[in-house]
Amino acid sequence: MIRYSALLCAGLLLTACSSAGFDRFGGGDAAPLNPAPTSPVESQQLGSLVPNDQYPNQSYSTAPQAGQPINNAMGAEVELAPPVQNDIASLNQPVPSSARELKRTDLLGAWTLTSGAEQCQLTVNLTNWTGGYRASTRGCNSSDLQRINAWRLDGKKLVVFIAEDGTTILSRFYSNGTGRFSGQSTMDGRTLSFFR
Repeated sequence: MIRYSALLCAGLLLTACSSAGFDRFGGGDAAPLNPAPTSPVESQQLGSLVPNDQYPNQSYSTAPQAGQPINNAMGAEVELAPPVQNDIASLNQPVPSSARELKRTDLLGAWTLTSGAEQCQLTVNLTNWTGGYRASTRGCNSSDLQRINAWRLDGKKLVVFIAEDGTTILSRFYSNGTGRFSGQSTMDGRTLSFFR
């Protein structure tokens, strides 16, 4: 009974304060706000995303931006193919006809990368990056392997790893079995492989 009396007194007190002008929400005493001024929206045509003088011989429609990854963790279909500074066609090791056809998902994850007696870690994912998709190495002694920053498929049977500039191909590989890739460095021609 005492509780109900206390609640009734509190309600009457709040009603009295509100009608006496102590309403903290302003009631009807506040002046109405003026609407924000509006002006016409300006528009214009967007230019090409790739300046013609920057990549004159390329046919793709999006230019890589150095150091600006495009978060594409879900692996949306985006192909970036910047110009190549070294001629991979001149390498001594041709892709054998027995090489397996590749899909991007065949490469995802962590790998062991070998160069002679050296072994280090290679990580490959589908985040868009300058030159293709993001790749990185850890624990490599070779300065060329330390520079691996991106990867992309070159045709259906060849994967290339690219330097931080997004244009220099450091190595190329083909799949010679499930979870195994053989290849060669484009810098000095040494034999490379990665597996898991």
